[in-house]
Amino acid sequence: MSVPRRALYGFDPTRLTEVRRERGLSRSDLGRLSGVTYNTIRSWETGEGAPSPSALERVASVLDVAVSELAVVPDEVQTLASWRTRQGLAQADIAHELGLSKSTYSRLERGERPLTDAECLKLARLFDTTEEQVRALWMRAHRRSGRPAR
Repeated sequence: MSVPRRALYGFDPTRLTEVRRERGLSRSDLGRLSGVTYNTIRSWETGEGAPSPSALERVASVLDVAVSELAVVPDEVQTLASWRTRQGLAQADIAHELGLSKSTYSRLERGERPLTDAECLKLARLFDTTEEQVRALWMRAHRRSGRPAR
């Protein structure tokens, strides 16, 4: 039994459609050029599905836009997860770079596990930012509110 993948945070189906049309591409053209099927592009644009970070990176590359233009996350809510997404990387990619299991990195990304100095440095290099920014992104996830109490 497969586990459904969560939607890519901040992905904007309307923006994808707008940019694709601005570039004069059909769904078929975009799919062919990016290696993503027509039906997948259609499902993203209609909101029935959401892309993986790597697939969105390929589509953004064909459209000649940054991933952040198709997956918009306001500055005040950005976390390690949103920065990973805008780099077109999956959790497994980052986990490999840090020498962690995917589940351990997932806990780190959610702020459920402390961020070590060495991990912070590697993430800063990977995201081309400062260690202070990485710590702020981690802290935002760490301090996030959970689900509302019932």
